[in-house]
Amino acid sequence: MTLRRYFVVGTPIADSLSPALHNAVYQELGLPRILEPYDPIDVAGFESFLQAIRQDDQVGGACVTLPYKVRAAELCDTLTETARRIGAVNYLRREADGTLTGENTDAAGFRSSLYLELGLEPRGLRVCVCGSGGVSRAIVDALQQGGAAEVQVVSRRGSFTYADLLAAPNTYDLLVNATPLGMTGDTMVVPPEWAHSSVKAVFDAVYRRTGTTPLVAEARRLELAACDGRSMLIEQAIKGMCFWGIDGDEAALRSIMRTVI
Repeated sequence: MTLRRYFVVGTPIADSLSPALHNAVYQELGLPRILEPYDPIDVAGFESFLQAIRQDDQVGGACVTLPYKVRAAELCDTLTETARRIGAVNYLRREADGTLTGENTDAAGFRSSLYLELGLEPRGLRVCVCGSGGVSRAIVDALQQGGAAEVQVVSRRGSFTYADLLAAPNTYDLLVNATPLGMTGDTMVVPPEWAHSSVKAVFDAVYRRTGTTPLVAEARRLELAACDGRSMLIEQAIKGMCFWGIDGDEAALRSIMRTVI
């Protein structure tokens, strides 16, 4: 059978665990597929990449990560209802005629991992979400669709900034980092003393190839319930694989992927 190629696309992409997750599943299930990392460098490169895969019938689709999820939604020919509502795409599928269909599995992946890792459901929660990009949009959608009592979005340049947050401390059930901060270096999205006094649990949507993020490490030091984005990566990938036509039991797919990260 002809090998079907898929990609995970982002900048930077070298530390992505997605190839390990996907390829472990493909190998275990005996599927003639491979997921390869690709860094387009910038938006222009990302646009060129999408144009190229439209012309290549050996390509089945792509996972899209930072910072191209919003642009991906703008460039797809068709969007699922969820992707259209969120305005961001993290999985796209190349159809037989070369058109691209966009889906967003981040929202469902976040909600699943929120429960699996922290035992929380959105309903009734008061949540502070840091960041306003594609991941943030999906997380906010998951919280709102799930009945959260309050969702406060904080960004560097939004209507409610980090300075506003620190100047008017409030108590939240959950703090979510939906920015790239913490993937490398020791930068924290909020000062630890604020998190200690103002939140009850922490969900960091980013992860590191090895170890944990500074936000999660500090939250655990302060005895707050906390998790990084590894579980969300797995959960959104399970749903993405289904979007790409894999008919597998979610528990079985989860078990395979948890052996490699």
